[in-house]
Amino acid sequence: MDIKEFLRKNSVFFSKLGFCYNPPRMDENGKPIVFFDDFDHLAKFHRDLTNAGIKLHSSLLFSGWVGVGRYDYELTDQILEALFKDNPDIYYIPRIKLDVPLDWGKDNPEDMCVYFEGPRDAESIRELVNTPRHDILGYESPKGYYTAGAWQDDRPNVGGVISNQSFSSQKWLKDAGETLRRIIAHLENGPYANRIIAYHIAYGVSGETCLWGRFGAKEKFADYGIVNRQRFFDWGMGKYKSLDQLAKAWLQPDLTKENLVLPTPDMRKGKPGNLKHYLRGNPEDKICIDYDLFMSDVNVDALEHFGKIVKTETGKAVGSFYGYMLEVFNSAYTGYLGIERLLNSPYIDFIAAPKTYYRCQVGEPGGCMIPTQSVNRKKQWLDELDIRTHLCMTDDSKKQSETFPETRAVMWREFCKNTVHNSGFWWMDLGGGWFDSPDILNEAGKIENISKKIRSQKGKSISEILLVVDEESIYYTRANSTAHHLFMREFIREATLCGAPIDIYRFKDLEEIDLSQYKLIVFINNFLIENKEWSQIKAKITPQTTMTWFYAPGILNPEFNLDNVKKITGFEIAECENRNMRPEIIPTGNELFGKCSNIKFQDENKLEIPFVKLKEGSDITVLGHYPDGGIAAASRRDEEQRLQVYFSLPLLRTEHFRVLAEQAGCHFYAPENCTVYADNRLIGIFPKVKLNSTLKLKYPTDLVDVIGGEKWHNTLSIPLNMEAKTAKVLIKENNQ
Repeated sequence: MDIKEFLRKNSVFFSKLGFCYNPPRMDENGKPIVFFDDFDHLAKFHRDLTNAGIKLHSSLLFSGWVGVGRYDYELTDQILEALFKDNPDIYYIPRIKLDVPLDWGKDNPEDMCVYFEGPRDAESIRELVNTPRHDILGYESPKGYYTAGAWQDDRPNVGGVISNQSFSSQKWLKDAGETLRRIIAHLENGPYANRIIAYHIAYGVSGETCLWGRFGAKEKFADYGIVNRQRFFDWGMGKYKSLDQLAKAWLQPDLTKENLVLPTPDMRKGKPGNLKHYLRGNPEDKICIDYDLFMSDVNVDALEHFGKIVKTETGKAVGSFYGYMLEVFNSAYTGYLGIERLLNSPYIDFIAAPKTYYRCQVGEPGGCMIPTQSVNRKKQWLDELDIRTHLCMTDDSKKQSETFPETRAVMWREFCKNTVHNSGFWWMDLGGGWFDSPDILNEAGKIENISKKIRSQKGKSISEILLVVDEESIYYTRANSTAHHLFMREFIREATLCGAPIDIYRFKDLEEIDLSQYKLIVFINNFLIENKEWSQIKAKITPQTTMTWFYAPGILNPEFNLDNVKKITGFEIAECENRNMRPEIIPTGNELFGKCSNIKFQDENKLEIPFVKLKEGSDITVLGHYPDGGIAAASRRDEEQRLQVYFSLPLLRTEHFRVLAEQAGCHFYAPENCTVYADNRLIGIFPKVKLNSTLKLKYPTDLVDVIGGEKWHNTLSIPLNMEAKTAKVLIKENNQ
């Protein structure tokens, strides 16, 4: 079986079957606490989706690790029996969490994760294990392990200063590896071995390879534990080759393995001051950059360790959650940026994440937590579609639809998004009944049937717009939620609503992918660009392509220097003296933005990063100013007469981005405020506002509307008379 193709062509269903306390916690009878113990009820959902045509399923599967050196597979077998008794022919991907039992920390205090406020010696750590000062969830929660409508926790999880295993712990890797081998043996020698096609490895917060303390009402910083400090020292010695060089780099003249001082939270984050401070260009920032690089190595080390065990023991596919760089502002903290290494690892076959939680409601574009097209070049991306259907009983901001038609629109949007990116996905019923409706089940079945037809054909991008992001630059950026929101979330959502399909790749991919199809390439957060690699990439970009830059492109080349920006882009920037301006760009009235409104950040009171501006020059055409008159946007022609456009900040709303793309000659299928997910096989139209317009094709095409049933033959256009928050999905009968 070609597992990558199988995962790409077959959607998955995931329910709350098997959800239990993690790390493992026992009830009064010494059994693992299970949140949803009505297994028959949950198994019904799997049966319903099986009947709808979905043959690949997944769930949490208890590892059996109940204590130090103790294993019990009673719960494991109950989950499997409930799943398979009415679904004997399904394929299965168990998600196995490998976090340590609570008593493990008593035996291994030096291997525990410790927050900045926590103790530094083994005995003090040991005393806190399994006490209220032990953050066993990895985030603050007065309700404890809260699951709506299920078992209610009796243990508030607040005020913890230690957490669970350190990701650096070799003892954890050894013991969790033994746990993994044991459950693999239990499964592969059991009755369902031939139905298990892959293993999903999980650990950390929510099983998402997420370092303890990354999110929550109270932000915490890890890992100041004993083993982690020691391993960071060893990592540093490997990088700098001598103790003298290491001590010099980390500004600790008397450095030893025993007295290493890890960077404080204020050093690692803190409010940005000047530009050099924000982009970690000062000597004291070196240890912070190294620590983030180290954490990604640590996380990938763990994934490869467990992946190798699966490969050795079974030869089957293995994957995990990882990477959330587009969604999570402190992705470096949790070790999520070792993407290139993971994509080249022989031990990982698929990578996953929940779909974005920002602007994912019906009518909005949704999105992914990582450039999935990058992942799919070498591995297989699986998108977790935990969409809050209209059956979701919640009033929080994550609910995506109020009616079945709105739910249907979201389902088709997510299907189209993943199909054109060549991704796989799973429907996730995180609420225990989100899909429990004949209408939803019928729609899921319809999507599965259409998917078989579409995905039997090779997908090819038709986008003329490319957005470029860079995970390496994040290491050199002081973590700031507002800046990350602007660069990575808000701008990408606004661009996606432009009425044309867009591609998103990492900067690293540009050395290998064909760039000739793109008429507009936008570099979003590319602060780290070296001359040699840029020369190779630039040579692949056609002279007709418009390039757009934001903020301080190439300023790290590789060291911080304002002059570096001009070497890469031709624009010369300076830091603004006025730090209290409104984050707003006022168009000059030129032909490019003459009819556009001012370019503003929606929440102008929260933009904390330092401002930059352009220096005047005879070769630039000014496009916009700051409120104080400083040049905030301009264009110029490079030596090949290629149009280059610079914006001091990615404040562009959809109307501005649309004008920019029109100027570049990009083809638009729909008007603005409309998401278009399209490739050579299909076109999905998802309007945010009511449309009374026309879909414009580049070539005569036969089209079938799989939702409405209409057909068009050899057409260049079709009417788009659509209400807001609806969907139209068109299959191309003659691919172009």
